[in-house]
Amino acid sequence: DIIAGRPEEEALKAMQIITEATLCAKITSVDVSDNAFGEKGVRACTKMLQQQSGIEEISFMNNGISEQAAAAILELLASPQSLKKFHLDKNMTGDDGTAHVGKLLEKAPGMQDFKMAGSRFTSEGAKFLAKGLSAGASLVKLDLTDNNVNEEGGFALAGMLFKQPNLRHVNLEATSLGPKAAIQVAGALAAGCPQLEYLNLAACDITPEGVPQVAQAISAMKNLKTLKIAENELGDLGVAQICVALKMSGCPLVELDVSTNELVEKGAVAAAQLAASRAGFTSLNLDGNYISDEGVEEVKSIMEGAGIASALMPMEENDADMADEPDDDNAEGLDNLLKHLKL
Repeated sequence: DIIAGRPEEEALKAMQIITEATLCAKITSVDVSDNAFGEKGVRACTKMLQQQSGIEEISFMNNGISEQAAAAILELLASPQSLKKFHLDKNMTGDDGTAHVGKLLEKAPGMQDFKMAGSRFTSEGAKFLAKGLSAGASLVKLDLTDNNVNEEGGFALAGMLFKQPNLRHVNLEATSLGPKAAIQVAGALAAGCPQLEYLNLAACDITPEGVPQVAQAISAMKNLKTLKIAENELGDLGVAQICVALKMSGCPLVELDVSTNELVEKGAVAAAQLAASRAGFTSLNLDGNYISDEGVEEVKSIMEGAGIASALMPMEENDADMADEPDDDNAEGLDNLLKHLKL
């Protein structure tokens, strides 16, 4: 953020001078984020991008990386094969621009950390990225938050994820996967990514119908430390199934976010019982639900009894007045799940 508010000609000249100054040294990391310069700004960095052959990390976040700007990065970056980290965020890249990003990724088989959040691509863009990332098997961290990946894009990503044995961190929040693609993605991660530690599937439209198979996949994630599966309307039964799966996995879970999932009572109790069973547990988010007053008290009692009361996040948005009567059709199933989780 060094040229904000400056006249265009002056700003671009400043960017050119600063980036050309790097030519006297061998640099491996470049971050030009928060400079809204678009294609013209990318081209102002031409000499650096073309002559620095050892760049391993590059970030263009909040830079106005349009289709044309993405094409310029692909054109000018002389040594994409050196890239290990590539971050794009809060841009207007779209599917057409993402096609250029995908082509660059095809030339970067050593990619370890890729982020393209809030970039306005859809399933077509997700397919371009899946193809590009499939060029290697070195991925450790992936963040595609806040893009309409949708079902078709989710299927494409699942095929790529299955081939990433070193993957530890996956953030697919607000990607509208839907239940079918969520099942495929979770299954691919369980089968192909044994080192996975962080998984965010919040706001992915999983719905209760997709929970059993997603839960089955989660039960095979032996190293998971953080699971965020908020804003999916899972209900008490769905969250209880997820909690049982986490217990079955034996994973060293320390953080669980099941906020805004239409919990009334027993799903919240299940989450608390799971938290109480995990050594070193640090954070349980149940906010934004409809947990009854009795349910809140039981959750607090469980957490306090386990000596982790501070791990319960504030519940300021919980609305007990919205709590419905328990669903008798699910009552027996919920009770059986809770028995599995009791200490």
